[in-house]
Amino acid sequence: MKMKKLFYYSMLMFAVMTAITSCSDDDKNDPVKQIKQTKVGLEMTIPQELSGVTQLKDIQVKFYNVTTGRDVTFNQKDVEFELEGGKLKTTYRLDSVKVAEGLYNIDLDGTIVYADTKKPTGKLHATAMNLNLVPSAAGIDPSAKLEGFLANVSNGFVISEICVSGPLTPKGKQYIGDAYFRITNNSDETLYADGLFIAESEFNQMLQQDYKPDVRSTYMPIDYLTRVPGTHGVDKKYPVKPGESILICDNAINHKDEDHNPNSWDLSKANFEWYDESTNPAFTDIDNPNVENTIRLFTTSLTIWIPHNRGFKSYAIGFLTVDDNTFKTKEEYKYDYSYTFVSGSFKREMNFNAMKIPNTWIIDAVNLAIKDQKKWDLISPSLDYGYTWVCEVDRDKNRYGKAVRRKFNATTKKLQDTNNSEYDFETVKADPFHVFK
Repeated sequence: MKMKKLFYYSMLMFAVMTAITSCSDDDKNDPVKQIKQTKVGLEMTIPQELSGVTQLKDIQVKFYNVTTGRDVTFNQKDVEFELEGGKLKTTYRLDSVKVAEGLYNIDLDGTIVYADTKKPTGKLHATAMNLNLVPSAAGIDPSAKLEGFLANVSNGFVISEICVSGPLTPKGKQYIGDAYFRITNNSDETLYADGLFIAESEFNQMLQQDYKPDVRSTYMPIDYLTRVPGTHGVDKKYPVKPGESILICDNAINHKDEDHNPNSWDLSKANFEWYDESTNPAFTDIDNPNVENTIRLFTTSLTIWIPHNRGFKSYAIGFLTVDDNTFKTKEEYKYDYSYTFVSGSFKREMNFNAMKIPNTWIIDAVNLAIKDQKKWDLISPSLDYGYTWVCEVDRDKNRYGKAVRRKFNATTKKLQDTNNSEYDFETVKADPFHVFK
């Protein structure tokens, strides 16, 4: 009997050791189990202008791994807002979370509760980008500071479609001149487009530098601005009914004719076209006298303006609160900036000139970038804290003939506007006359 028990226990121990060894071997061969985890401390700042609030609830923090393209979302406990020295405390520590080591973009969303119960709840967002979340050489866990802001959600004019990469010609050649912006009245009342501007960001999504001074929290640096004729709030020449759109394009001609690109569109009945007087006779613009021109107030181009073909820029619409001459001449709107170019031991200060518009002038903005390759915020995340794309990869040949279009909510009968272009837009076959339904 003792021999049987001894044999039984021996076999049992052998099975246990085999199982342990097998698990150990499996762990070594399983790449998922070999990923190193790190504990991340989270800290959030809230906007200084926030007041009369009691709580931030329904908090979710999304970690997007830039390297792998994967994301994971964590729920956080509610934050009770506190007073400090008679003023609202602006920095709060959140729960720590565990993620795989790596390079991350982080987004936080939460619901603001106001002390005045009659006031509707608001939305607070916070972001941090390009954080290398790995422990220090001394083994100290990494931390992330998220900068909070209030979303600038529009309830009036919104950018509903942008096409920067028109269709290829029948011979497979790139074609220019048929780029367009579609702007829609997303409200329940008639709005007027008089004075409405379109601006392109000065900065480029694929060229990130430590530009000084950094004015993005209050201004949008721009390389081009053109506007609809008329004065906002005064003239009412261009009414736009609820749900209707205006089309602003590069060349308002019939691009489908055989002399141009039969794969394109007839834009001869667009509402407006942007026309640029070039200083180079080899690069001139086309003017359709039957379609009204927008008024160009600024450009960094010596020839004609073409929106970035691969979608590396941000775009905004809004209204100036000063006259054209004041905008073009006042120092407040000029933007002289620089960065230090470094290559080995060589250093050189690089200086640039552009213009800037106050964020308060902007009623809607859209970031464009290559999918999964947004590197930094070209504009304040309060204007758009997401991005959308026509390129899946850089120099994507499939981008031609595509556009980014705002989603339509069939329940509300409105275009979706959460202030996050990643959720509000989709990549589609371009159609300047698409019917939203």
